[in-house]
Amino acid sequence: MTTNQTEHIPVLLNEAIEGLSIKKNGIYLDCTFGRGGHSRKILENLGSDGRLIAMDKDQAAMQAANKINDKRFEIVNSSFSKLGEVLKKKVFKSLMEY
Repeated sequence: MTTNQTEHIPVLLNEAIEGLSIKKNGIYLDCTFGRGGHSRKILENLGSDGRLIAMDKDQAAMQAANKINDKRFEIVNSSFSKLGEVLKKKVFKSLMEY
């Protein structure tokens, strides 16, 4: 079977989402957006007051993220090694806006 090189199938998608026990109004951080499979599934489970911030430094990932038109979603062009900085700038700001 030949697979399309641009197609990405998220690994353990349902298990990861189940393990998150997503709260409808929660704030979530996807540190490795990739092509957005996990992020899209998180968004499906969030309520209107929920928020998802994703991170990736790969330009193809950024292009994939820019296709998500959802006010609850934000992509940050950064490596997960900068997690602390992103948390301070984005997540704590979100908490203050609640």
